[in-house]
Amino acid sequence: MHLSFGLLALLLSLMFTAVYLPLAKRLRFLDAPNHRSAHVVVTPSSGGLAIVAAIVISLLASAVSGQNPDQVSLSTMLWLIVAVCALGAWDDRRPVPVYLRLCVFLLLSAFAVFANLGSEPMPSWMWPLLIVGFAWLLNLYNFMDGIDGLAALHTVLVAGGMLTVALITGAERTYLVFCVIIAGGYAGFLVFNWPPAKLFMGDAGSLSAGMLIGWLGLLAWQDAHLPIIAWVLLMSPFLLDTGVTLMERVIRREHLTEAHSGHCYQRLARHWDSHKRVDFALLLLHLCWLLPLAILSAFRALPEWTLLVLGLFPQLLLIAKLRRLK
Repeated sequence: MHLSFGLLALLLSLMFTAVYLPLAKRLRFLDAPNHRSAHVVVTPSSGGLAIVAAIVISLLASAVSGQNPDQVSLSTMLWLIVAVCALGAWDDRRPVPVYLRLCVFLLLSAFAVFANLGSEPMPSWMWPLLIVGFAWLLNLYNFMDGIDGLAALHTVLVAGGMLTVALITGAERTYLVFCVIIAGGYAGFLVFNWPPAKLFMGDAGSLSAGMLIGWLGLLAWQDAHLPIIAWVLLMSPFLLDTGVTLMERVIRREHLTEAHSGHCYQRLARHWDSHKRVDFALLLLHLCWLLPLAILSAFRALPEWTLLVLGLFPQLLLIAKLRRLK
């Protein structure tokens, strides 16, 4: 039954995005290319508004049908996703000052962390780390949404991968519903965002993706049935690319708030002169390597440190090679 809500999210996302596309042109929600852009033509943006609308309606439908029993978690998630999507749409239309974005990110992240882990016994020093880490996740998706299809595809793969792990481990029904709806919502949008993209998700979609995938991570941490290592493995392409790029920029003493195009996926897209090939590379990495490792974590077949080494070390070697590209 819960899979039907993923189909609902998919269909609503397709419908809302199709309706929004001409509306975005009329309202001038447009992304003009600049010196660091990977696109060369003016493209409608803020497609995340259609994605979030589809996801919110699907979540409400799951609650009404009784398939999403955790009403407190659901209501908190809905408020947070609407808030972060609104912030992203505002930033797409008129850039929000960096300090204001950071403050809002930290505030929303604090709500998300305490909503999921407020009753968990943890050392006091861990709370700020979780809040800052969650805020970083919002920014992370924003950084990685630089070529056609990549961020939407990654969201579908992570949500779909966690759904697979949840089905194996017998996780709570609420988690299954969240996974299928997130995957369905972004899969519908991917039809319009696949290279060459007709529509960009904008900050409205990338910040929302970070919030939703971060929420899945927090729920996995809270659920004894779900190995958090699976979430880390599935998220590792984005975590490693942004982490290594950030450290390199710090070492070079670059201004961290300035836009750039130095991520590994951007270098690879320029080297191949293709967004689609990078997307297919990510798809193969997930399906042939990261998803099998996540499934192994569900069966507790190998120690977690072994799975981490197997998942992260090859990617670090690949990143070291890609950093040499222009």
